[in-house]
Amino acid sequence: MVPAPGAPGPGGKAPDLAASESPSPGRSGSGSKFSSPTSFSRPQTASPGSGGSPPRRAGRGGMAAAAWLEAGLARVLFYPTLLYTLFRGNAPGRAHREWYHRMDRTVLLGALPLRSMTHRLVRDENVRGVVTMNEEYETRFLCNSAKEWKKVGVEQLRLSTVDMTGIPTLVNLHRGVQFILKYQSLGQCVYVHCKAGRSRSATMVAAYLIQVHNWSPEEAIEAITKIRSHICIKPGQLEVLKEFHKEISAGAAGNDTSNVRIRRNTR
Repeated sequence: MVPAPGAPGPGGKAPDLAASESPSPGRSGSGSKFSSPTSFSRPQTASPGSGGSPPRRAGRGGMAAAAWLEAGLARVLFYPTLLYTLFRGNAPGRAHREWYHRMDRTVLLGALPLRSMTHRLVRDENVRGVVTMNEEYETRFLCNSAKEWKKVGVEQLRLSTVDMTGIPTLVNLHRGVQFILKYQSLGQCVYVHCKAGRSRSATMVAAYLIQVHNWSPEEAIEAITKIRSHICIKPGQLEVLKEFHKEISAGAAGNDTSNVRIRRNTR
């Protein structure tokens, strides 16, 4: 296990929020495994004779309102949940949660990379890329900006996803995975994070493992859970991973077909 940031070694505690500058975004969550999808409500359609356009507009307006409410709730709960993460990072015994874990030679999955962690990540962990799944307000105070990361030789890729309820888009999953693979080819490491390193960032790391190992979403999540037991992949996040897996599998099948055609043409 990798000790919490700022700790002198194994068994160390999470960083002290008061010592790190202003209050900022935080970390882990509960020790639960991924949950499989339960039921998903279908969008309501217009009833016969009622006319299609107005109901569609109303439906879109309702979805937009729900998204605004979710984003607002995430902002309200951000600091309380950050403090909880800090508490778990400092807690002794079984309640303790490590700030980050190394998944393989390339990827580290964790909570917010505080400024106090910069030297350690760059020098000791060979981190040269950072995938930030947070919205900007979450990293504004305690984390390096893109310019600050660049000064120490680290490239940041921000793929903003709403805290607590957000689901990374397929486009962003592909962007994040390609970013990680770029640094993998250079023999360097990437720190993938959200607030607590449990959900948004775990979804991104699962996509990376699906791409690299051709695993199913369930296999990728199980592999992460064995290392970082408190991740929590939500039903919607599992669904997008399944879509990602379908696209990767379809692409691999297309490449195999192309290779067969090439071999036949060269005979």
